[in-house]
Amino acid sequence: MKNYLARLALGSVLLAVGYKPIMQSNLLSFGSDTYEIQWSGANGSKLFGSYGIVSKSTSTPSRVEKVTGTLPYKVNFSAPKNTLISAAGTTVHQGIVEIKIFKNGSECGKVVVLGSGAIANKTCQ
Repeated sequence: MKNYLARLALGSVLLAVGYKPIMQSNLLSFGSDTYEIQWSGANGSKLFGSYGIVSKSTSTPSRVEKVTGTLPYKVNFSAPKNTLISAAGTTVHQGIVEIKIFKNGSECGKVVVLGSGAIANKTCQ
C-alpha cells in the first residue's frame, strides 16, 4: 500500500506541473562538479589566458578569471552542476598552447583552435 501511495503522489505531481518542466528545472541538479584546467605547450613559455565559469541560471553570476604564468599551468575549482566552463590561452612567442578541461576526473570537450599564433579555446558543459 505504501508503494502505491508513493507512486500516486509522484504521478499527481508530474500531472500537475508536467514532466518536461521538472526535468528541465534545476530540481534534479543540486550539487557541484570538480574541474581541473590544464594549459600545456613548450615548458617555461609565458602563458596569457583566462577561464570562464558561466551559470545557466540567471540567479547565479558568471565570472571570468585571468591566468598568467608559465607552461605547464593548471587550476582546480568546483562549480555548480549545469555550469559551462571555457578556457583560452596564448603565449608571447606564438608557441602552441594545448588546453585540457577535466570534469569530475574525465576529460571533456575538444580544442576549437590550436596552432602557432592562434589562441587555443576549449569549452566543457
